[in-house]
Amino acid sequence: MSKITFSDISVKVIKLTFKSRFAFAKVCRKIPLIAKVVDKLFFEDDDIQVLPRDSSIRSNNAVISEEITINKDVEVPENIMLPSNVLKEMIMKSKYHFIMDSCICRVSNDCKDYPQKLGCLFLGKGSKRISPKLGNVVSSYEAIEHVDKCQEAGLVHIIGRNKIDSVWLNTGPKEELLSICACCPCCCLWKMTPDLPENIGKNFSKMEGVELKLDKTICIDCGKCRKNICFVEAISVENGKASIDMIKCRACGRCAEICSSGALTIQMEKDGVKHSIKRVESLIDVRLE
Repeated sequence: MSKITFSDISVKVIKLTFKSRFAFAKVCRKIPLIAKVVDKLFFEDDDIQVLPRDSSIRSNNAVISEEITINKDVEVPENIMLPSNVLKEMIMKSKYHFIMDSCICRVSNDCKDYPQKLGCLFLGKGSKRISPKLGNVVSSYEAIEHVDKCQEAGLVHIIGRNKIDSVWLNTGPKEELLSICACCPCCCLWKMTPDLPENIGKNFSKMEGVELKLDKTICIDCGKCRKNICFVEAISVENGKASIDMIKCRACGRCAEICSSGALTIQMEKDGVKHSIKRVESLIDVRLE
């Protein structure tokens, strides 16, 4: 009989309580004392950024669709600003890469629309402490292949310091673990963001230099962007046209991808990738040459 580990218990607790996260978030908003304790235990000093999907990015009014080939001496070209470059840059810098066998969120929510088997990717020293029952140590090239599979499956990556991961995975200091999650619009943990107290929810932010643009003059009110697309409930209808709550919006790019009229677009500043890399690079161990 195998020994029950901390991770075994954590997985069971998450599966049992996952669907109650919205109610729990609302309780935190109503009762400041509980929110303070929850923040200290699970969200303290979090810095998580949402990376828009590559295919949603527009620069100089043209969709960027180039793919990057990762060679041994990887360099991110200055003229290509794909958000996935952030992930690939971090992967190539790190000595340690761990991929979960499944997504705990999609498994807990019994997701039917997106692959449950595409789990989170973790980098940094803390990833060495993740239980082998939950996944596998992989090479940098296998990690990059995983990122590409997640893109192909329509998932959105969120990346950064996520204390709750270091807690349930028992990886030690949160500063030693870089979480790279691949999220769907139906099961993501952070769907509870609109219900969380503002001081906790603000730690879950959009990528540096990224903006969602809405041109109401060409919106045809097809309704596609409101059908289980936005996972933070930022899209509504105003005078027969789409309306975006820019405070809630995390610029994931799903609505821009599906917009048939081109009214919704994601635009990114030239140095957006560089800024995002700077935000998270302290969480990984730099590979020795």
